[in-house]
Amino acid sequence: MRLPTLTAGILALLGLPGCHSFGPDELKGTHPLYNQAINDSINEQYLQNLVRIHYHDPTFFLDVTNVAATLKLEMNSELGGADLGLNDASGTVGAGATYTTQPTISYAPLQGEAFVKSLLSRIGLDKIFELNNSGWSSKRVFGMCVERINDLENSPTASGPMPDLAPARNEGFMELLDLMESVREAHLIMPRYDPETKRVMVEIRSLPGFEDRIGRIKELMGLDPSRDIYLVSDNEMQRGPDVISVTTRSLMSIFFYLSHNIEAPAEHLERGLIKETQRREGGLFDWSETPGGRLFKVYISDSKPDNAMLAIPYRDFWFYIADNDIESKSTFMLLTQLFRLQAGSAKMVAPTLTIPVR
Repeated sequence: MRLPTLTAGILALLGLPGCHSFGPDELKGTHPLYNQAINDSINEQYLQNLVRIHYHDPTFFLDVTNVAATLKLEMNSELGGADLGLNDASGTVGAGATYTTQPTISYAPLQGEAFVKSLLSRIGLDKIFELNNSGWSSKRVFGMCVERINDLENSPTASGPMPDLAPARNEGFMELLDLMESVREAHLIMPRYDPETKRVMVEIRSLPGFEDRIGRIKELMGLDPSRDIYLVSDNEMQRGPDVISVTTRSLMSIFFYLSHNIEAPAEHLERGLIKETQRREGGLFDWSETPGGRLFKVYISDSKPDNAMLAIPYRDFWFYIADNDIESKSTFMLLTQLFRLQAGSAKMVAPTLTIPVR
């Protein structure tokens, strides 16, 4: 190799193609992967805890608090057989570059008084209206988060472990939700906030073509049909023709409610690992007949399913949410948002578990 050629080779080694874009390029390649992996693991944890509740097993929540990935670029070169005489310079130049990624992942358990309170405290009416106003349907928000509106019940016994007997009087609540959904686009039911009294009000007005539905909505809730503005209260004892009394669920109660509509393997039923709810008139109760049950379903499979949006192994079976079950996927998405809204700030600072990944 001539001296000019040798010099060019060394210079080329010092400026290997892609060295200047190594950091940005690697960020583009790894950031989406970490994002996807963390999102998948957290969603699997939600589903796993739903299944645990179905089996009356203890729940546990673990949060990913930090991900630190160190990128290391190593360059090497080899110069051999070189005679650098001025008259005749010859030799060989070898060059190479390798990079490694060393991620470190930190976990923290979600526990302690603040976190437990966030799970057991009823969801505030302000959050219910925020979710409803942000685009979530009344049927989904109220069907999951509300236990009672005036005298209309939404499976109050489902807010804990699997009850012995089926919940009664769900029909009126489901009819109310369907009617509210049917007038949603007309914006006939709107929350109002009185800054002076600090009270939440709801306006229920009518338009031509909606008279029957609005009349039925007021009738179901036992409201004065001549009024348009009603007080909304979270006090169960406050009743009247001008009051809408709303009892909400806690986050843990929502987990219990949704866990009841999970399929059960026949052999687990035979072994008594899962409790079943009986109809009051006899026979087994189907939880898909409840306002929450018709919004969410978890299926089982002997092997890992191909058509799953989310799947976890548990007790020798696979439990999954079907990828084409839009209702269940939407309800699960709302559940994750509720968890972040209600319990997201209740973090356990220490101790943490840090695992270097090799």
